[in-house]
This record gives sequence, structure tokens and C-alpha cells, in this order.
Amino acid sequence: MQRRQLMGAVLAAATACAGLIGASAAHAQGPVTLRYATFLPPGGLFTKDDGVMGRWAKSVEEASGGEVKIQILPGGTLGAAGRNPGAQLKPVTDGIADIAFVIPSTTPGSFPDDNLFGLPVSESAAEGSLTFWKLHEQGLMRGYDDKSFYIIGLLVNPPNVLHTKGPVKKVEDLRGLRLQASGAEQQELIRALGATPVGTVSVREAAEAISRGVVDGTPKDWLALHSFRIADATAHHVNIHMGASTIMFALNRAKYDSLSPKARAAIDRFSGEPFVRMAGKLFDEYTDAKHKETVDDKKRQVITLPPEERARWDQAMGTVVQDWRQRDATNERLWQAFTKTRAQVRGELGMK
Repeated sequence: MQRRQLMGAVLAAATACAGLIGASAAHAQGPVTLRYATFLPPGGLFTKDDGVMGRWAKSVEEASGGEVKIQILPGGTLGAAGRNPGAQLKPVTDGIADIAFVIPSTTPGSFPDDNLFGLPVSESAAEGSLTFWKLHEQGLMRGYDDKSFYIIGLLVNPPNVLHTKGPVKKVEDLRGLRLQASGAEQQELIRALGATPVGTVSVREAAEAISRGVVDGTPKDWLALHSFRIADATAHHVNIHMGASTIMFALNRAKYDSLSPKARAAIDRFSGEPFVRMAGKLFDEYTDAKHKETVDDKKRQVITLPPEERARWDQAMGTVVQDWRQRDATNERLWQAFTKTRAQVRGELGMK
């Protein structure tokens, strides 16, 4: 009996000692650092401390009790691939980066339903993003069920408007112009208006391409006009909606799965719809400020088309919407779900 008691005491002591060693090792290891690598420049909405990812990172770090740290690496820090807007998802799925800002339209065929938002169908980032997220939750957005990444959030840019080197006041002024375009639907909108789309120039290259005369302008939102220095190469702006781009914030799934339950719970708490609502609102606020800054700049001409001229642009772009709907039955089913979901979102957001 005494021998068994002695062995039990030794075992208990060894177990306690092992626990202390394990706890000490875990403490010595410190927090897990997740690297958010992006081609976006430093100091912008998605890279600065009080921007979208800075706020998300702070919330996750605090909720995890310091178990997770988020390191923001802007400007293509991870090399040539990191500076290529079309190669942002691969570093995440390959485990080179933990989190990335992904433009789905740059990976043709992977996210086919995103083309919907390339059409002129949303009025703001808040509206488009929340509609996008709810369609994803309904299982209607193909490509987002990939198990190699965890989705922090899905966004839709504020509507693109037209920025050109020379003046454009009517649809005829677009004939003969070459416009940088991102995504198939944006290219179709440009063709419908009589201009020539150039899909081989990325958004990072747009400003230089306009300056050199390779292209004459581009449709981009008011924030992108400044963050990608397109404002340096253009002075004429037509305030008409020409579709938008989608964005995904992706986290390597294996990395997410390797985190502690507390760390995963912190990420879950501030991802998904909470992230979409926070980011969409902030996106619109920043965009509105840049729109006002552009309008107030005396060196620029910002025009709103007269009703009759606006109707001509809308009619031309409307043919692209109809063609997209009629292309296949999947598009039409998505369109029906989209219009219903968008109406619900607009009501929730108090939009007319």
C-alpha cells in the first residue's frame, strides 16, 4: 500500500512538473504572429493602423488575450509575387503569407459569380459588400467554399467612375479611347460605350500607363483614384457608375486550424458579417472624403451627366447587364437572388 502511495505521489509530481514545463514552454513561445501581406501601399485604408485591417487586427489581438498578433506588410514586401495584384491568393494557399488582400477578378474562372458586381448594380461599398456576403452565406457565390483558405471578409468596392486624361462630356467622346479595365464585365461595359478596354494593364500600372499614353483613362472608385496615384495622370472625371470590383480577405486555413480555440474564437468574432459591416462603412467614408477632395480641386473637372446624356450611357451599359443575365441559367438564378437580397439590404441600411 505504501509503495503504491509512493508511486502515486511520484507520478503526480511528475505530471505537475510536466505541466509546468509545458506552460513555461508555451509562455516562452509567445503569441502567434499572422502576416498580412499585400501589394497595397502603406498608409492606406487597408494598411494603416486605424484603417480596416488595423482595426480588425487590434480587435482580434485584444479578444485573443494577446495569443495572436497581426503583422501588416504593405507594398509587396514578400517579393515580386507580393507586388502582383493577380497573384495574391497563391501565397496564402501556399503558406508563404498568412493573410492577403485578394482581387478575385484577377484569377479568371475561380470565382465566376463575382462578375455580377462588375456590372453597375450597387450604390455603395456598404450595400454591395453586405449583399455579397449574404449571397455567399446562401451558398450562391462559387469558389468561396475552397477549404485551403478561411474567409475573413468579402467586400465590394464603391462604384467605379470614369477618370480620363482628356475631357469626356458625351458618349461620342469615348470613341477611340483606350481604357484600363479590370475584369471581364468592366471590359464589356467599356466596349458597350464605344471605347477599347485594355485588360493587360493592372491597377498598379494604370497611372504610369495613362501618363505614357498607353491608355487614356480608367474606371475606378474615388479612393483608388488617389491611392494608386491615377489622380496624377488624369484631370477629368465623369461621375457615372461603371460597376465595381470584389475583394476577399483570405487567411490560410491550415494556419487558422493550428491556432488555439481562444485565438480562433477571436478571429471568428470579428470576421464575416461584422468585418463586412465595419469595412464597408469605413470604405464609403474614405471614398466620400476623396470624392469631395477631387471636386474641390480647381485643377480638375468633375461632371455629372445631364439626364438625357446619362440615359444614353445607362442604356448602353444596360445591354451588358441583359447579356450577362441571358448568358446562362445560373446567371439568371443568381440575378433573382441578388435583386431580392439587395432590396433587403437596402431596407436594412435605410436606403431609398
